[in-house]
Amino acid sequence: MRVANKRWGEVTIKKQGEEKNRFDKTKSFSIIKSKNEYTIEQLKEILEIVTDLTDKYKFEELRRMFEDMERRNE
Repeated sequence: MRVANKRWGEVTIKKQGEEKNRFDKTKSFSIIKSKNEYTIEQLKEILEIVTDLTDKYKFEELRRMFEDMERRNE
């Protein structure tokens, strides 16, 4: 995923509106500030893993798990 301003891993999340090709909400983010560099294959795998986790855990559980992991790595 290479975008015009040379950011890797930019992701856009869109909420479909009532009409075709109309989106009620759009959010995007990038890992431009990350110290790590990922290939497009690695980014795809990360997104697949995270998507699978959302089937198993609720948002608050996931956030708590990630915060705990972050604290352990400090």
